[in-house]
Amino acid sequence: MISRKSTALGEIVNFSELSLVIRYCNILDSNYRCYNPTMTLLAYENRLTLTMDELRRLPLHRVDAESSRLKEAFEIAYKHDIFRVVDLPDFEQGDARFKLFSALTRYSGSLVFLGIQILAANNIMNANDFSLKQEYFNKRCGIAINHLRAPVTVVSAQENEDGFRLTGTLTWASGYGIFDTLLVGFHCAGAEYVAVVPFTEAEGFKIGDPAESFVGESMATVDIALDNFLVPADHIVASFPLGSYSAAKSISKTVHIAIYSLGLGAIEQLKDETVKKDAAMKLEAIKDAFMETQNGEIMDRLRIELFRLVQDIITTGMVLVGGKFVLSIETLQRYYRELIMFNSNGLNDTIKGLFKEKFLSS
Repeated sequence: MISRKSTALGEIVNFSELSLVIRYCNILDSNYRCYNPTMTLLAYENRLTLTMDELRRLPLHRVDAESSRLKEAFEIAYKHDIFRVVDLPDFEQGDARFKLFSALTRYSGSLVFLGIQILAANNIMNANDFSLKQEYFNKRCGIAINHLRAPVTVVSAQENEDGFRLTGTLTWASGYGIFDTLLVGFHCAGAEYVAVVPFTEAEGFKIGDPAESFVGESMATVDIALDNFLVPADHIVASFPLGSYSAAKSISKTVHIAIYSLGLGAIEQLKDETVKKDAAMKLEAIKDAFMETQNGEIMDRLRIELFRLVQDIITTGMVLVGGKFVLSIETLQRYYRELIMFNSNGLNDTIKGLFKEKFLSS
């Protein structure tokens, strides 16, 4: 097993196999040390403003449906370096991430999903020392590691003199044709690993057809069949005891902030001032609550309250608009689809049970 020394400052968790293990990155809940900050928060906000000015000129109802339009939007964001949050001082990174997702969500849910992935990849690489870090860090990199939360091994590997040979299926890998590389997760010899690999067809790396969906189809989400696929040893980013990824994901505010931001966008679309004022008050109350807590159970319950509120804001806005809300160019229609998309992220049995409980008690 390859030993990696983490260089990040994050929440520390005790594991029986190691005295101290730095948690995997949690892109909205933990700040990671930037040893050589090259950007101020004000400069970052200026980059966001430039990005938004360009994005609003795009036909946004097509960005979530057409891969070419999403790639155009991504290139605008990438050009202005708004995904380089780790270039800020560590104490400002949380504010920057909140500003990023609050701004982007109003323009494209699919672009936000890609942003979540590239920031997660950057933070994982930033938190660990590996030989190819300079080559791949802060580049067009997605992630395919959520299967590490599964109670069984989904992707296994055998270690040999060349590196690791992977077998299994990577599911829901988004950004095909946009990302150049992927961080992939796998199990080997009682540990879970993360490695960076090219996001392109190769021997033992078979990319399936993009999934068809009613929202986010432009992300070109694919499954990847791994058949004795070689990952060289120098492409290993980190290794941890089994279960580390699940522990690090125990409290996440990613979905909450995305849904909250959709609510902000929906409120902007409301024409009725009474409804707008009431919606804003209720939305801010839930936002304050989830930003203050670090309790996982409370976070789950607030997620359900938030989803139901934003869904109500959007549908009320649609009704008040009238029949034209069925037109594909209507922003509220896009927000409705994206609300479903964001809420599909991280739906575990606990959250499903709480949704059921809420429905039955209504």
